[in-house]
Amino acid sequence: MKKAFLLALLLCLMRPAARAQNPVSYPADTLISKPELNFEVLWHTFEDNYAFFQLRGIDWHQTYRRYRPRVSARTSPDSLYAVFSAMLAPFQDNHINVIMPGVKQFKSVKPSQFAQEFPTDSLRDRFWALVDQTLARQGFGPMQTLGPEFRGQPLFRYTVSPKVAYLRFNRCFVDPDADNKVDAVALGKLLDTLFPKLNKAQSLLIDVRDNIGGNDEFGFELAGRFTGQKVKAMYKQTRKRGGGYEELEAPETWYIEPRGPVPYAGPVVLLTNDKTVSAGDVFALIMKELPRTQLIGENTRGIYSDMYGFTLPNKWLISLSNQRYYNAQKVCYEGTGTPVDVTVKNTRQDLTRGADPVVTRALAELKKRPATRY
Repeated sequence: MKKAFLLALLLCLMRPAARAQNPVSYPADTLISKPELNFEVLWHTFEDNYAFFQLRGIDWHQTYRRYRPRVSARTSPDSLYAVFSAMLAPFQDNHINVIMPGVKQFKSVKPSQFAQEFPTDSLRDRFWALVDQTLARQGFGPMQTLGPEFRGQPLFRYTVSPKVAYLRFNRCFVDPDADNKVDAVALGKLLDTLFPKLNKAQSLLIDVRDNIGGNDEFGFELAGRFTGQKVKAMYKQTRKRGGGYEELEAPETWYIEPRGPVPYAGPVVLLTNDKTVSAGDVFALIMKELPRTQLIGENTRGIYSDMYGFTLPNKWLISLSNQRYYNAQKVCYEGTGTPVDVTVKNTRQDLTRGADPVVTRALAELKKRPATRY
């Protein structure tokens, strides 16, 4: 569900997206004007499904009292879009979206320090060039790529030094059109090719900064390469549709299971920041359960839930967060993100200084850890 609606978002402004199929909630009175009905359906569907009103400090009924009078039979589509944008902006939940297919999209964005420092494609390209230069100066070989491209970017970039391997990916899916489980199988085949090259190194850096997410199965398939036994990784609960704000379905328990012929047995450092989002959040959450993994950088974005996507009567696509994710100790990091062990932030000044402090610190931390393989 993460990936399915994510791709609808990415494609909606280029062509009409596939319609979401989750049920909507109607008001008692449906004999009202079309703009009013669309408002009521959006409000009631959030009321019945959204999982974080209390955590995010949202008084949804007060929101209704404030914005409902602004909608009437004469409300234009653009005005209705503006009302929806204003009422949903305070959530700061990146999984809340309003899409006019083929026209425009609103996202309830949580502010990002990394995005403020590197707001353009050009600056982000310079940032990643800086990362590659930092690695090269530390004795890493030329950057290699593996896997299909999406929006001009290969799935994996990797390089190896005499002692440390580096792996980077900015999305958590192989094929944008594949079912999650099928996608995980495709990932497994790629990892079978990749890990013999990484296994030569004593330790590994995995870089998921600025990761747009995808599907949870991707993260579990990759995490399974780092354990020889089944590990409890997280719990997941869905809000009961139409129940109280704190009424949740029974929790699902998710496990990391061994994948591949031989688990990678050296120390692992995972690099994250506040643009590591959705399935990227989840990957960081579950990797933290593995004993030889250390997280360095910034907390992830803190937007874990699958997207509950639905369609308004006017055919606009809407999404919301209806699930709570917990780590193996039943701690929920929604809004705050998977916590790092060592905090190091990237700023635009890094481009002037000529080195990535996150990679530099990660390599320094690895030198403190045992060099022998377990």
